[in-house]
Amino acid sequence: MHRMFKLSAPSNKYSIPILADSENERSEWVGVLSELHKILRASHSRDRSVYVLKEAYDSSLPLIKTTQTAAIIDHKRIVLGNEEGLFVVHITIDEIIRIGDMKKIHQIELIPHGQMVAVISGRSHHVQLLPMSALDGRKADVHKLAETKGCQTMTAGPVCQGAHTCLCVARKCRVFCYELFQSKKISHRKFKELQIPTNVQWMSIFSEQLCVGFQSGFLRYPLRREGVPYRMLHSHDPTLSFIACQPVDALCAIEISSIEYLLCFKSIGIYTDNRGLRSRSIELMWPAIPSYNAPYLSVYSENAVDVFDVNSSEWIQTIPLNKVRPLNSEGSLNILLLETIRLIYFKNKMKNGDELIFSKTSDTHQRQMVQHINSKRRYSFRVAKGKGTPPKG
Repeated sequence: MHRMFKLSAPSNKYSIPILADSENERSEWVGVLSELHKILRASHSRDRSVYVLKEAYDSSLPLIKTTQTAAIIDHKRIVLGNEEGLFVVHITIDEIIRIGDMKKIHQIELIPHGQMVAVISGRSHHVQLLPMSALDGRKADVHKLAETKGCQTMTAGPVCQGAHTCLCVARKCRVFCYELFQSKKISHRKFKELQIPTNVQWMSIFSEQLCVGFQSGFLRYPLRREGVPYRMLHSHDPTLSFIACQPVDALCAIEISSIEYLLCFKSIGIYTDNRGLRSRSIELMWPAIPSYNAPYLSVYSENAVDVFDVNSSEWIQTIPLNKVRPLNSEGSLNILLLETIRLIYFKNKMKNGDELIFSKTSDTHQRQMVQHINSKRRYSFRVAKGKGTPPKG
């Protein structure tokens, strides 16, 4: 079975050619699909797809080919991180700004409530902080967190009902928790250090707590007060014991409500209550890594992206894209690793308006990054003189 997808397709209907080895096998496929069509018509099935795909920017931009991580700043700007550094792309005016002198960008975390940007960069995997104003191209000092050398992931969020900004950085089995400040310069204060049972695989802040995922388990730690962590997967529930018996990687946890969570491991998702006991008998199964953009969980496999509604536990959409992977934790920006590498935006059609305003994309490969005369950090992405199509007389 071979899946094909075209970004310029006029609708959400996809063709999936099926290769049969014999006439009998062809007849069997036709019969199965005919029965499925009858069932769908009888149940008055409707289109419940969530995402429409758009090309976020011109695929001929050289930076896209090596992008490792990305984020949406606002509806006109995106930030890309690759081996060469950190770049802001103004998609409506085709202007590109290089930010700072960092190399090898591994993770970008926008912290809008603190007006900062956190980046894991370099061979040494240090966390560096910049003011949000640096994304406009303004000169700014970079604030380096020295003890984060060798870190693998980070997460940020507001605490104390939004009064403070917290950044948590994981380095192997330890998590450093910082309060961030910005006046004339960025500064920080480490207020807590946590010891995790084994290497941290995932983290997020919700409901004033730090949720940490590690092999076969999740814990919730109170951030602004002392106290023991809460087990999110309780050993007293015999229906969950198979996870500890066959250790599996933790991918993410989702807060469904104040009393229910979806714990996502490498191949299975399990609903638990706030005591760590199973809350639903149903389990979600997947073959690959998920990303979450409330309330939808997107699972990326080699040949497709499957989308689940975590509230109803239903599988609601399959996007038949080969070799696509997310560039941010929400999965809104993705890279399509085919012959022509593309930057893909998953537009949620349930929301009003676009998160991004789109410029006209091109596959002519005639456009070039041209450095501004008065700045070593600013570029324009345009057709070089003499290479464009001559105007019609």
